[in-house]
Formats: sequence, C-alpha cells, structure tokens
Amino acid sequence: MTSANSPLRFLAAEPGFRRLWIATAISELGSIVSRVAFLLLVHERAVKRGDGAPESAAALMLVAETTAMVLFGPIAGALVDRFDRRTLLVVTNLIQFVLVGSVPFAARLDATWPIYLLAMAISGLSTIFPPARQSAIPDLVGLERAPTANAISSSTTSFVIVLGAAVAAVVLETTNKDACFWLDSVSFLLAATLISGLVLPRHSSGDHGVRTFFREIAGGLTYVRRTPPIAYVVLCYFVSFLFIGLWLPIMPEYLRRHVGVDPDVWLPRSYLAFGIGGILGGMIGPWIGRNVRVGRSIVLMFFLEPLMMSAYGFPVSAPTMLALSFTWGLIAFAYFVQEHTVLQQDVPAELRGRVFGMLPPLQALGTLTAAALILWEAGRIAPGNVMFLAGIGYFAASAAFLFVFRGGLMLWRRPNLGSAST
Repeated sequence: MTSANSPLRFLAAEPGFRRLWIATAISELGSIVSRVAFLLLVHERAVKRGDGAPESAAALMLVAETTAMVLFGPIAGALVDRFDRRTLLVVTNLIQFVLVGSVPFAARLDATWPIYLLAMAISGLSTIFPPARQSAIPDLVGLERAPTANAISSSTTSFVIVLGAAVAAVVLETTNKDACFWLDSVSFLLAATLISGLVLPRHSSGDHGVRTFFREIAGGLTYVRRTPPIAYVVLCYFVSFLFIGLWLPIMPEYLRRHVGVDPDVWLPRSYLAFGIGGILGGMIGPWIGRNVRVGRSIVLMFFLEPLMMSAYGFPVSAPTMLALSFTWGLIAFAYFVQEHTVLQQDVPAELRGRVFGMLPPLQALGTLTAAALILWEAGRIAPGNVMFLAGIGYFAASAAFLFVFRGGLMLWRRPNLGSAST
C-alpha cells in the first residue's frame, strides 16, 4: 500500500467509506464478544447437565445460526440490489439491538431452545450487512481504489477480532456472560446511528413485484454459473467453511481435552492470536495481489489453509496453538482481500449484492455440514484427530477443485486490473 493510499489518508479522503468503516468495526466488535459468550454459554450448560459430548451443544448452536443464513442469505443479496441499502442496514441493526439484548433473559430459563432461537434470528438478519457493505465499497471509492478499501476493512476486522477477544476475556473475568450480550446490543444501536447518515446507492429496476424479485435471485445464480472464475471463487468459499466450520464449535472441547487448558481463558486468547495474524494478513494482502497476482494468490492460499488446519491435530502446547491460530489468521485475511477484490472488479455493479449475498448462505451450508459431522462423531473421535482429518480432506478438495473446475485455471491466468488496482 503506497503512502498516497495509506490508511489514514485514504480514510480522510473518503468520508462515505469512513462512516461505513466505523459502523462495521463497532458492529463486528460487539459480535465477536457475544460470539465467544454464546459458545461458552451453551458449552457450560451442557457440561453442567453432564452431557457426554459437550461439543455437540456448540455444534447445535451453529446449526441454528447457519440454517438461518442458508434460508435468508439469497434473499438478503436480492434485497441489497433492490432497496436502499441504508434503510435495510438501519432497520436490521435496530432489530438485532433488541434481539441480542434479549439473550441474557433467555439464558435464565431452564430450556436452552430460546437461546438457539435467538441465535438463529440474529444470524439470519446478519446476512444483510456483508453484501451491502461489499457492494457499496466500489460505489464509494471506485473500482481501482477498492483493493485499498478491502485491505483496510480486512485489517480492521482482524484488529476487531483481537480487540473483541481481549474485551471478551476482560468482561468474562470481571463480570459475566450477560455483559457480553449487553455490549453487543449497544454496538448494533451505534452502528445503526452511524449508517443512518450514509447514502448508499442501489442498482435495480423500478419493478418491485414478487415475481421480478425471484427472477432477480435466479439471475444472480445464472450469472455465477456462467462465469467460471466467479463460480470457482464462490465454490471455494463454500469448501473453506465446510472444513473451517469444524474449528469453531470444536475449539472449547479441543482446548479442554487436546491442549489441556481452560476454554474460558484460552478460547478468547485463540481468537486474539487469530486476529493479530489477520491484521498482518490484511495489511500485506494488496502487496500479495500485486506481486503474485490476485487470482493466483486465491488459488495458492486455498492450499495453505488445509495445512494449517491439519497441524492442529498434532500434539501441541497452548503457546503452539496460539502460533497456529496466528498463522491461520494471516493466511485467511490475506485471502479475503484477494477474494473481495476479484468479485468487486469482475462482477457488474447491478449484480454485486446478489453475488456477495451468496457468500453467507454458502458459508452457512459449509458450517452446517461441519456441525452435522460434529454431531455425528461427538464422543467417537478425539477433537485433535477431527482437526487433522478435516485438514487432509480440505487439501484433497482444494486439489480436486483446481483440476476439475476450469474456473480455477482461468483465475490463475487472470491479469490484475492495472497496477493501481492491486
């Protein structure tokens, strides 16, 4: 990133992006804090009930969240292309403000299903923000400056993971899980306030009929199917979360059994390490795209992530586990910069919302499959072995995708959109 495009100068020169950036950072910070609390809440309740496989409780949490993403994700993308994005974001953030604030009350009930139901509703509404944000970036800063905006967004997300993990650790040690949910609830209110002052253009026809709406959803799917490099990127996203989706729900039990540490202490720390690596990955993302090519870096990183995942299966100490999380975060967020750049530069503006809207449900489908695998194997396979086998399967899928789908080879040969764009 050149000095002319340094983060501070870039943010100073782009007031619209700056407002969206701040709102995103605040919302993501609260979500990380409540995410840790959600996992620990259901895991703790399962342990207290004496469940033989406590990791299944976290897997069920993912089932609830990802089912909502699968159902609502495609609709969210079409809504982003059809309606005023500012209004959508303000309304959904206000609803999430109420829902997240209700979790502490649901946690006082004997039944666990209200917690899962709230997680499902929150997750479904959250599918609107990513396609709206990613679709708006080129409109706010232009195509050639989009990679710089992506790098800032990616590094900020990583920094927020670091800060969120640190905040979660402090809040959990000094107060309780309820405070984590109150914090996230307030973050949605602040985000809604900031976004209310942002004008986000929409790219759609004036026909708001129901049939047209579903034709627009189908149009996005047809575009991806007929554009091999974009289809490859979208499918890679699904495969990534099919295997990475195992990591999140299994981590509390992995830390307890495989590493031999307290999950309440070390789960936030593992997020912290992942986020620190992500900050560096987001910062070097444009440099990688410039020197390796954006398309090639996507293909290469699709092979590096499985190696990191399988490494968790070996005997590790707590510091080694943190080092693995750091490296994984570096690779993942460098990859996200390249992925978002390709989609923003290659997808027509009027289709961006629908294409980016496909990512959350595909992420959810992958994560949902991973959660089903955890529920099936719970108590049968040690958590460390699950991580190792998943890494091997992930690597095999990466190789198959490259040679079976021509979009991968086309992406490998894809030139960058001029030196300024990377």
